[in-house]
This record gives sequence, structure tokens and C-alpha cells, in this order.
Amino acid sequence: MGFGGSAAAMIQSIRNNAKQLAKRNNYFEKDVPSKYGTPTKIVDYKKMSPAQFEAFKKKLKENELRRQKHLVIVFGSVMLLIICVLIYFLFYH
Repeated sequence: MGFGGSAAAMIQSIRNNAKQLAKRNNYFEKDVPSKYGTPTKIVDYKKMSPAQFEAFKKKLKENELRRQKHLVIVFGSVMLLIICVLIYFLFYH
């Protein structure tokens, strides 16, 4: 009633996991494909100066505000068109 086979498999699995762990790349050292075709490095924003980080946050807020305005304009115009068509068919047709 030995457990030599299962223990050997466990030891081999632990060794393989340790070997793979040593070869692992850091997340911030990976090359990221960009939309222009040249790989870029990921920027770690924890290493920014406070002034750069404030500018980054301001830019993000401006982009989000611009996106929300665009969404409201498109959604509002589509809804206005649908309401106009409904009113036409309900009252004038």
C-alpha cells in the first residue's frame, strides 16, 4: 500500500510549477500592441509625479465628459426621431 506514484507525481508537479514561476515576466515589462502597429511599453502611473498624475486625471475626466455628451446627443436625436414618427402615425395618418 505504498503511495510512491502519487507522491512522485506531486513532487514533479511542484518542481514544474517552480520552474515556470522563475520564467514569468512582470506585467509592466510586457510589450503591448498599439493601434499604430508598433509595440509600446505599459506606463506604470504609480511612478508619476503628482503634477503629471493630476494632468492625467484631468485628461481622463475631459475624455469621459466628451464621450457622455456625444452619447446624449446621439441618443436624444434618435429618441426625438422615434417620437416624431410615432406622433405622425398616431395623429396624422
